[in-house]
Amino acid sequence: MLEVLKSSRPSARPSYVQPPRVSEELVRQLLQERPITGEGRFGFYQIPGANPYSDIARAVECNVFHHFFGNTAAVMHEAYGAYEETSLFFLAVDRIAQRPAGAFRVIKNSPRGLKSLNDIAQHPLYISASEVMAYHNIPSLDQCWDFGTVAVLKDYRGQHQDHQVVTMLYGAVIRAALSAGVHHAVLVMDHHGYTQLTQTMAIPLVPILDTEPFEYLGSAKSRAAYVYLPNVRPSAETHLSHLDDTTRRSLRPSVARVIYAEGIPDVVPVP
Repeated sequence: MLEVLKSSRPSARPSYVQPPRVSEELVRQLLQERPITGEGRFGFYQIPGANPYSDIARAVECNVFHHFFGNTAAVMHEAYGAYEETSLFFLAVDRIAQRPAGAFRVIKNSPRGLKSLNDIAQHPLYISASEVMAYHNIPSLDQCWDFGTVAVLKDYRGQHQDHQVVTMLYGAVIRAALSAGVHHAVLVMDHHGYTQLTQTMAIPLVPILDTEPFEYLGSAKSRAAYVYLPNVRPSAETHLSHLDDTTRRSLRPSVARVIYAEGIPDVVPVP
């Protein structure tokens, strides 16, 4: 069985096209090779972009981004190709169904820089990385992660799923960042997601240099944003404390996953 699975593994070149059957086979193999401890339906892996298993996450990205923004595999290759080696993927897997559920791409600093900062240095914002660092008090981009993408497959997203996978992904990434001494993050995200995080969850995202929304990778209205990660917990806690009891009880599980990593098992690193 393992020989069959090994033959299905992606090639060395990053791929955004992967049939669901292949993704599920790879998840089963990954669960066998690196078991997830603890209980719960979902488990999480941290996979560097050079590892072939990272293509599971890329396929999730492409599936979701094509659905919402029309981004093809070719578009994803063009957009993220320069950052594949400095990408770190957090992959959420359904341990019961043994299939991928969602993925979160982090881009670390390198001589190529951070994608979000490189992109906003161009039309229409024309903001340099040095301006961002000075304005938002980022001492070094080595202490800053670029939250490149977050994608959750259809069966695992939305209100009917209590936004469980996406909030667990954010919680896992924020926990990993703080554990690594990373206190700063930048991102470019669709305005709808930005509004959900800032207004519903009280995540203290702020527009980079007070910029307005702009068109980006198929999204007609995106925000370039910065967040100081140590402020995430106190901001959300204050928000919860000001809500009425019914709303607080309803919202707390989602917020707790993000700010406390509540219910999130230890992320399993894949070399």
